[in-house]
Amino acid sequence: MSLATELSDKGFLVEIIEKKHYLGGRASNTIDNKMQDPVPIGPHVFVSAYNFLKAFLKKVKADEEISWQRRIFLELYYKGSYQVLKTYRLPGALYMLPWLLFYRFVGMFDKLSNIRLMLFIQFSSKEDLEIYDSQNVLDFLKSYGVTENFINKFWRLFVLSLLNLPLELCSAGEFCLLLKEWTNLKTPHFGFTKVGLGDLYTIKSQEYLENRGAKFHFDSEICKIDFSKSEIEGIQIKTKRKKKKIFGDIYVSTLNPMDLRNLLPEEILFSNFFRGLNVFEPVPYISVNLWFDKKITNKKFWALVNDEETSKYMNTDFYDQSNIYKSRKNQSYITSNIIYSKAYEKMTDKEIVKKTLEELKESFPKMKANIIHYHIHRIPYVIYAPFPGVRQYKPERQTPYKNFYLTGDWTVKEIPQCMEAAVRSGYECAELIEKNHPIK
Repeated sequence: MSLATELSDKGFLVEIIEKKHYLGGRASNTIDNKMQDPVPIGPHVFVSAYNFLKAFLKKVKADEEISWQRRIFLELYYKGSYQVLKTYRLPGALYMLPWLLFYRFVGMFDKLSNIRLMLFIQFSSKEDLEIYDSQNVLDFLKSYGVTENFINKFWRLFVLSLLNLPLELCSAGEFCLLLKEWTNLKTPHFGFTKVGLGDLYTIKSQEYLENRGAKFHFDSEICKIDFSKSEIEGIQIKTKRKKKKIFGDIYVSTLNPMDLRNLLPEEILFSNFFRGLNVFEPVPYISVNLWFDKKITNKKFWALVNDEETSKYMNTDFYDQSNIYKSRKNQSYITSNIIYSKAYEKMTDKEIVKKTLEELKESFPKMKANIIHYHIHRIPYVIYAPFPGVRQYKPERQTPYKNFYLTGDWTVKEIPQCMEAAVRSGYECAELIEKNHPIK
């Protein structure tokens, strides 16, 4: 949507091909038939430092439905106790300093073991940090003297929540670049959408585009891309009723790397430019949605702190949407994320609900609410898995075919995958297209 609106603003006539009957993809939602509440693909938070995202939402007049937390950054639960991580008006990386100093679940020695790490991040360039992409985060942290206790009780949650992989599997380069990005941010705040994630921006984006002559093809799946030696000649799509061909001057793929490689002919997929697509693997999620007959908490967002190499928790973070959504106030509607859910794929929905309830009751032992409805959403691809060594395969946006471009959060090299990266990729791709194909 950011790409389409930018190109429309620059005078291009845009056509959007959408596989589903609604917009948004991984940043969308549906409505639960029974409870009539928005059900997101998976619950999300916004970060106030997402400047590209905020600019996009403001442009399409969709920025008023975000509720920002001004003082509370995050609440953490560990062994019967909660700790609130607050935001502080401190410059640069110093705003994270109180989190380390006041973190109550570890001792002072554990906290001080991070000094060498933070100094290294602060005084290294992004280019310096790229070389650590071949190493995993766990080995990297140990090499900088961070204690095992601090790793288990802090960095495991940080990496799983923000990079979506366990420490042992995640690129240290990706981790270092994430920390570097955060040290350059002004004091960040988390925000929550008061409506469904897709409801926040898709309707207004569609109106914005249609007012500028854009066309939409819903329920339309791309089944073939027709390549010549130097460009794309057209694309074939199929709808519920028929197949047809669509022609354009410029083609942009916003697909994730897995879906894109499934569309490419073998001789193109294994060409020098595209063969890196074969390296990318998905991070799956399971998103849990539980409705209750009573209120459980006034908290909006909390996470569970693990203290071992193998987590005893299935869920990572929880949200009570009754404290967030405008549509629901008096009964808790709990959503949660099971991140990198491969270990739980064979569990039935009922087993997932049972385990999630156990974790909720550990966090709120006095809860008396009863579950009245549930919805389990299994998401096979949330982001690509940032395994060690994968960053080098991120492609350029301009392909060897002069009228074919790539965009999406996975193409951004400067920051990890997130909504900000998705919007940024759209803006930067639009600038490249305008430069290469000026409208006369």
